[in-house]
Order: sequence, then structure tokens, then C-alpha cells
Amino acid sequence: MKVLDLIEEFPDPRMDGKVKHNLATVIFVTLCGILSGCESWGDIEDYCETKLKWLSNYVDFKNGVPSEWTFRRVFTLLDPAFLETLLRTHAAALVAKQKTSDQIAVDGKALCGSARQGLKCLYSVTAWCHENGLVLAEAQVDKKSNEITAIPILLNSLDLRGNTVSIDAAGCQKSIAQLIKEKKGDYVLGLKRNQPKLYQAISDHIQKTGESDDNRLHDSFDDSHGRCVRRRYFCYEIEKIPEATGWVGAKSVIAVETITSKDNDPKRRVSAEWRYYLSSHEVKNTKMPDYIRNHWGIENKLHWVLDVQLKEDDDQKSERKSARSFALLKRIALNIIRSKDKTPKRSVKRKLKLAGWDNDYLISLLT
Repeated sequence: MKVLDLIEEFPDPRMDGKVKHNLATVIFVTLCGILSGCESWGDIEDYCETKLKWLSNYVDFKNGVPSEWTFRRVFTLLDPAFLETLLRTHAAALVAKQKTSDQIAVDGKALCGSARQGLKCLYSVTAWCHENGLVLAEAQVDKKSNEITAIPILLNSLDLRGNTVSIDAAGCQKSIAQLIKEKKGDYVLGLKRNQPKLYQAISDHIQKTGESDDNRLHDSFDDSHGRCVRRRYFCYEIEKIPEATGWVGAKSVIAVETITSKDNDPKRRVSAEWRYYLSSHEVKNTKMPDYIRNHWGIENKLHWVLDVQLKEDDDQKSERKSARSFALLKRIALNIIRSKDKTPKRSVKRKLKLAGWDNDYLISLLT
């Protein structure tokens, strides 16, 4: 099993002479438990007791099943950086076997349940592959404002050649744009008032230039979910905006107008919102609307799944390392499920239940 092979390379953080259960065994059965829907250390112990005969085919239980306190203690000692490496290495192997994608979405997420006993919640920045629905890598940060320092660390761990990196306004920094270009990638960065001079200059330029057909990239209607949404995309050359000098590789600005009306609104009120993006792509690149729309898949195809179907926000482990490690193992489990089971209309939650019920199905996911 490839996953087990990678886990066996982890250094054991426990003291020699006090180790009763093999580290690889503890981590592997925890991953199997999460793949089967376990949500706590107690769940993992019960899972091992129930599946002891089957698990013994792959790992050693000569000293019996570890208690929930043993699982907790091991993961309070284990450095989550090793699981971050496992996530990144395993994801790279999965992506290499699947349809390639040219977009990497980067966004932050809070582990809300970890905010306990006077401690702020853990926060991480994730790199996500839209095409395959896989978590490529993740880096932990102390708080949301530290995304600016975490994003370069995350990007440095990835191969960006031929990829377009999309990030919201937190990543709209000259140093990040430069790093992406140095790593032979392209970027689409959300632009808000955290870059006040550039934002105002672009806003003024677009108002002055107008919304002509020459600048229009795309115009579409979405009449679903009880509302009608029209999205218009306009693209402008960056060289005509002096304030944009100093942004390595910047070639264009995209302005997106979202016009919304709700079906159940008796007054049929219409609202409009403008958003701006800075990009290293040429003005006429027709894929830019896709990059912008696909970026938000990280919210509804990753963060929503983690919170609702894997109940991440309900996880209230108080110890920081163990909470972080459990979260990383959930991402590895999600990658395994999405890469192995392509059954349409079967939710992640159903797949987790099936893995708990059917040993053959679980082993098909892991091999």
C-alpha cells in the first residue's frame, strides 16, 4: 500500500523504551477510521476493536488495540509537518495519474472547533486543484492576517509550471506575483482596497474607458437557485495604468460585473456588484472567466464538504497538534475518496459509510 509505505518513513517522536504500539500502525488505522467516518479518538479505538481481524492483515496489533488516550497522546507529540509532507507527496502521485489541470486555487480556512479555552482557532492556507478536486498542499498559519507569509511557503512547495494560480485579495501582493512568475506560473489575483492606489487607479481607468465590446470577454446568464444572475467580464491592458508598474508579469485587469435579481422579490429589485482582478495573462485570453469562476470551487467543493460532510467545524480537540493532524488526515482521506471512487451522485458522506461497512471497498481505496 503506497500510503502505508509513506507513513512508515515518519520518525517516531516518542521516547525509546516507552513505545508499545508502532507509529505507522497508529497513523494508518487512524486514516482507515477517518475513511470510515470516525470523528474522535474514541471512535478510532472502537473502529479498531470492531475491525481488528481485518486490520491485522496489514498492521501489527501484537500489543492489542491502542486506547483512545494512546491515539490522542501520539498525535499530540507528532509534528503535523510530517502529515503536511504526506498530503503533498500523496497528492502529487494522484495528480500524476489523472487528467491534468492548469489551475491551482489558493484560499484560507479556519478550523472553528479548535477555538477553545482562550485559544484562537487554527487557520490554514490550502492549494486546491479544480479539475481533479484534490487538495495539493496545505500550510498552517497563526491567524488569518498571516496568510501573506504562508502563501509563499505553500507555493514554494508546488510545481507551478504551466499553471495559473488564483488567489483572493489576501494574496494580491507584489512579492507573491513575482514568486509565481519566477516559478514559471501565471496568476489571477483578486484586487480590493488592500492595494488602495492600484485599486483606485484601475477603477478610474475602467470608468473612463467604459464597457465597450472591444473589452468584453464574456457575458452569461445563470437562472437557477431562485435568482437570475448576469455576469459580464471586461478585460483591459495593464500598460495603460501607470500604478501597475512594479507588478512582475502583470498584463491585464479583469472587471466582473455581477447583476442579480431574486425570483421571490415582489419589487423585482436588481443589485449590481463590481470586482477586479489582476492577471499575468494576455487581454484576449478567453479562459480568464473560467479561472475566476473555478476559483470559488474551493469553497463549495472543499470547505463545504469538510465542514458539512466530514464535520470539521464540529471537531473540538483542544490540543493544537492533534487537531491539526486530524484535519490533515481528513484532507488525505478526501483525496483518496475522490481519486478512487468516481461514482456519480454518491456523496462523500455515503462513500465514508460504505468504507466502514465494506472492507473490500476500503482496501480498493487504499491500494
